[in-house]
Amino acid sequence: MIAFFSILLGFLGSTFPEVLKLLREGKDRAHELSLLQLQIDYEREKLATRQHTGELLHQQKLQEIMVAERQALNAGAGTREGALGIGWVDALAGSVRPVMTYSFFVLYALVKYCQYQLLTAPSLPWQPPLDGAQAMLALWTEEDMGIFAAVIAFWFGSRAIGKLRRA
Repeated sequence: MIAFFSILLGFLGSTFPEVLKLLREGKDRAHELSLLQLQIDYEREKLATRQHTGELLHQQKLQEIMVAERQALNAGAGTREGALGIGWVDALAGSVRPVMTYSFFVLYALVKYCQYQLLTAPSLPWQPPLDGAQAMLALWTEEDMGIFAAVIAFWFGSRAIGKLRRA
């Protein structure tokens, strides 16, 4: 049961920031579109008051502005949020989560290795030594299953969400 809740928590933990990001991006784009619509309306009113000789030039300029703004919005959607454009800084910022994950995995593996050593060669005289299979079964608890399931669900859940966003 803990494993199921860990999977659910890991998956929800990876999707929650993505959902918030999607909502924020939706609001930002809606705001930008409303500003663009106001600019277009303003430009149309200006064009209506001008003489007929300059109308064609202004309409062409307005179309160029709209195309340039669309291109800027589309180009901005492809960049990673928070990227500074400095290669090594962006790479360092992008490596924080994987480095933390690997560090905690190494720490977890070391703790489990020490526990294995204590189970197979106990230092206290009243503890019976276990063979390798018994020690492994004693080490793999329900909490370990929950941790494992949460980590797997988080990473593969966020990967699936990222693929859906790119599609």
